[in-house]
Amino acid sequence: MTIRLRDPVHNFIELRADEVNLLDTQPLQRLRGIKQLAMAQLVYPGAVHTRFEHSLGVMHLAGLMAKELGCNEDEIRLVRLAALLHDIGHGPFSHISERALEIFYNPTLSVADRKGGLHELISATIVERDGEILRRLGKDTCTNIAKLLRIGYGQPALKSIVRGPLDADKQDYLLRDSLFCGVKYGVFDIHQMHRSLILHGPEDEKELMIRQDGIHAVEQYVLAKYYLTTNVYRHKVRLITDQMMIRAISLGIEKDEIEDLKRLYHFDGSDDFIQYYERFDDAAFMQKFCLDAAEGSKCKEVLLRVRQRKLLKRVFDCRVREFKDSVRDMLPKLMDEQRDLRKSVEAALSREIEEHTGKKLDADLVVVNVFSIRSAREMSRNDEQGILVLGDPPELFENASTLFASINERYADEFVEVYAPIEWSTEAEKNFVRRKVKQPIFEVIETNCAAAIERPER
Repeated sequence: MTIRLRDPVHNFIELRADEVNLLDTQPLQRLRGIKQLAMAQLVYPGAVHTRFEHSLGVMHLAGLMAKELGCNEDEIRLVRLAALLHDIGHGPFSHISERALEIFYNPTLSVADRKGGLHELISATIVERDGEILRRLGKDTCTNIAKLLRIGYGQPALKSIVRGPLDADKQDYLLRDSLFCGVKYGVFDIHQMHRSLILHGPEDEKELMIRQDGIHAVEQYVLAKYYLTTNVYRHKVRLITDQMMIRAISLGIEKDEIEDLKRLYHFDGSDDFIQYYERFDDAAFMQKFCLDAAEGSKCKEVLLRVRQRKLLKRVFDCRVREFKDSVRDMLPKLMDEQRDLRKSVEAALSREIEEHTGKKLDADLVVVNVFSIRSAREMSRNDEQGILVLGDPPELFENASTLFASINERYADEFVEVYAPIEWSTEAEKNFVRRKVKQPIFEVIETNCAAAIERPER
């Protein structure tokens, strides 16, 4: 039995019998409760779409791509199933959970196990172990789907359809996020791009490429990704809410010592982890760790602020290149391997902001955020894999495109921002506070990072 579902992005999506059979499984139904863009609805009220409808869209587009490329029926079936299941490893609030997993995962996992995002590894693990999915698809199919999601299966082009620089995932989220956010940044001519796709190479080693006449369609696609990133994914409120949610999880694990929260984000590949992880969507997370949490919990305090839209304020922002050369390479490390340094910088910033504003601050709620916006040229790649244009020999899209060849790859921006629990009621008051603390904050960050660089040499 096949069914057709109406979709706001792709009109009608047709599901085959085995796909229909998967719809009511718990791993897929859980995605109805996980918003695609986390707390972005606090700035884009329409951004309440979920991973569930996104997964349906990715499945639909993956099937169209595979058919356009002349894949056989077995390959089309496998690609569509893999696309439908590719996001079942997402945790509450999507990429917020992935960041928390990266911080608190079990370090005994091998580098090979962690290739790609952790949510992709969890997706493949669920496909291989979930009883409902195994019963409905069979062990062999599940094994092949898990291989495709992890390292690839069959000819290389199959994985490129699900995860690559031109994959169905990016195509769907660009169009879907644009629609639900009410913006036009992510719109591109998807049908022309699909018509330009071709498989090329030795038999069983064919790669996904585009024809020369598809270069302009791909230019539009890559620029759509760039503009949506700079205007939506890097919107000030989106950045602040993401950091507040991650800080709530970190405080819950490290200060409140909430065992259930640690259990949720300490990925170790075990069945126990998977079974517990699958209990949570956005609402279940907020119920347990916010509404039902004990009074005095730092995690609860921050989550309540997000829920009530009492957000931290951006009191400082500047480009990384404004700091002296010796500090520039250290700044991005504050978000990963230099987390202890980040905590000490935030404590110093809290004292400095208090001194210059006369306002008492909770040091745990002073947040340093370092992030980058890659050049449009670099965004044409996916994990160093570039888009290939058919030729003799094939050429990288970024060189074949006159537009992208003219873009300086080094023209990418890295930013440092500081958020704090400060209130202001007027634009004039906001500007006054930001001017007053700008230089002191800059000096604290630069001095602490420079000292950390010199320390190992003593």
